[in-house]
Amino acid sequence: MSRYGRIFGLVLTMIFCLSSLTACGAAAEPGMGATKELQVGDKAPDFTAKLVDGSEFKMSEHDDEVVLINFFASWCGPCMGEMPVFDRLKSDNISNFSVLCINCEEEKATVDTLVKEKGYTFPVAYDEDGAIGAKYPTDGIPYTLVIKNGVIEKTFIGAGSAEEQYKEYKGAIDACMK
Repeated sequence: MSRYGRIFGLVLTMIFCLSSLTACGAAAEPGMGATKELQVGDKAPDFTAKLVDGSEFKMSEHDDEVVLINFFASWCGPCMGEMPVFDRLKSDNISNFSVLCINCEEEKATVDTLVKEKGYTFPVAYDEDGAIGAKYPTDGIPYTLVIKNGVIEKTFIGAGSAEEQYKEYKGAIDACMK
């Protein structure tokens, strides 16, 4: 391998390592159109998303529910590690509760294949152009929000094991239901 090939490989390795330190992704740099990350107590921005099953999810139609929104990508290890949590939450049959996972800027075909291969039963939305993600800026993914009556109650960036995440998300959902 040439000297330039080794240098190129080293640079790619460094880029990969640095990107993994930000929970799989990073928000735009200040001054590059980035907006302030949403905080607990903020109104959840409205959006309409096309789902893998062909239906649509409109945030404002869920203002009387507790909604868990998760932003993920197929290339993000922590994102994929926590995906079983969303099937488990869906199967808990919690009344007045919705879960929605939003894929971050991957092609529709990639998302369709992922959902089919993994057998996910929870709603998965496309955000190919990043329009929804721009309304919910973050320092990284997975990025999960628990929303009650249209107001952000809890946010999570990153993920531990599926069991840890289930306990955290279920606790936040239960707190909202009281």
